[in-house]
Amino acid sequence: MLFHCLDPETDYDFRQTLGRSCMLNSILLLELSANICIESLDLERSAFNEIDRLPILGKFDFFLRTSFRNKKLERGVSEVEGIKELKRLRDGYVHMKPHRVEWEMEGDGGTAEMDTTSILGICKNPKGWDEDSALKTIQAVHSFLRYFFKDKCKFSAEKVGSFLLSESKIPGQESYPMPAFYKSTRKELIEMGVDLRYIKLAWV
Repeated sequence: MLFHCLDPETDYDFRQTLGRSCMLNSILLLELSANICIESLDLERSAFNEIDRLPILGKFDFFLRTSFRNKKLERGVSEVEGIKELKRLRDGYVHMKPHRVEWEMEGDGGTAEMDTTSILGICKNPKGWDEDSALKTIQAVHSFLRYFFKDKCKFSAEKVGSFLLSESKIPGQESYPMPAFYKSTRKELIEMGVDLRYIKLAWV
């Protein structure tokens, strides 16, 4: 979806549709990963229901504090701040509010100026989301997941794979079906700033 979104041969309006879809799917990946972390703790149902109400970063932080001694999310780092912005964008999309748009007229047409987020530089107005917004979102999501699993949890790439791709009731306790992708795809993603080497995947 991302590559079609970035392809200049794709129809402009369809690129924007794909861009918004990429953004929302990337944010859902964050929510899914946070839920998997909580599920892996195998909590009692009553405790799980309480923790399940936490926001995304709260779930990641709870997992760290529960699984490791003296570990927690560092709220000031860029990876975490970027996720905070994505969460606000997601909430703004679900609970749509009016956004200010400043028009600068030029001849028979004009350009629209919209507010953007301070860290990622993504338009706050969902109507302004495009392929560039999609790429920034995907970069931010995988940057955070790499920071969380590799830097904070010290998980190997195989362990991350067993966590996120396992089909077992309690993730991370057995082998997992490993998706296969073209090596050329990995190279293109790295060139675009999307590094998936924190998770073990098959590249052919």
